[in-house]
Amino acid sequence: MKSVWIDPDRCTLCGLCTEVCVRRVLQDKDGTIAVTDPARCIFCGHCKAVCPEDAPQVPYLRAEEFVPAPSGGDIPDPDKLLAFMRSRRSVRIYKKTPVEREKIEKIIQAGRFAPTGGNRQHLEYVVINTPEKLAEIRDKSMEVLEAQADGIETAIIKHRDSGKTMPDSLLLASLYVDSWRELFRLHREGIDRLFYDAPAVIISHFMPIGGASEVVDAGLSSMQMVLMAEALGLGTCFCGFLVIAVENSPDLKEALQIPAGHVAPVSFMLGYPDVKYERLVSRRRARVTWL
Repeated sequence: MKSVWIDPDRCTLCGLCTEVCVRRVLQDKDGTIAVTDPARCIFCGHCKAVCPEDAPQVPYLRAEEFVPAPSGGDIPDPDKLLAFMRSRRSVRIYKKTPVEREKIEKIIQAGRFAPTGGNRQHLEYVVINTPEKLAEIRDKSMEVLEAQADGIETAIIKHRDSGKTMPDSLLLASLYVDSWRELFRLHREGIDRLFYDAPAVIISHFMPIGGASEVVDAGLSSMQMVLMAEALGLGTCFCGFLVIAVENSPDLKEALQIPAGHVAPVSFMLGYPDVKYERLVSRRRARVTWL
């Protein structure tokens, strides 16, 4: 992988790139900007983005994506931005209209530009947007969740019979059983309460190598995606039950073409909403400690 380098014909030695360099790879030495330790570069692109003369060259990154940053009237009004974010709700009523591929690609782009810890950019995505594949994944997920419910109920009975204190993890899992039983009953009647007949589902996954930011990265990416979906006139709803099913079924992972070692912490449904909300969302007051 080629390292960052500074074009001497463009560089004016303003020093801005050295100030924003996260790993201190760029340093002012003897009247020039030197690349001191190329192996430490994480290719964040801060140096190229801040330079007025575009002197830093980063072969690993797409030069055409370094377009001018918005300013002035191009920046969203804070109150309107907050109102837009509050307008996003979990949609569970969808039209049968398929979501255009170009809109899904724009949504994925929004996820791609989300920050990741150490600029790893480790996230991958699966898009399910054909009725046949959605039905297959729905059926497989139901089978996995039903097996999970049976296992939880068996474990609860064993703990009760033994007189041992039930662990918190099992108590938490037991809360799902009734919901899943209702899910299975409706599924057998042809009613979809997993995907709510949404025409598309997107799953984020990655190979874990350790670090607290990995799952957070998937959440950040997914939030940017659902906000882009909102801007495109689409509705979304996060689907935690699918995440549970995927993490407990190698067969389901294989059907989704998710590598065996990967984890898939976030998924959401996507489609044109067949419901209109007239008012913004309400939430509990923020609990804040000011220091």
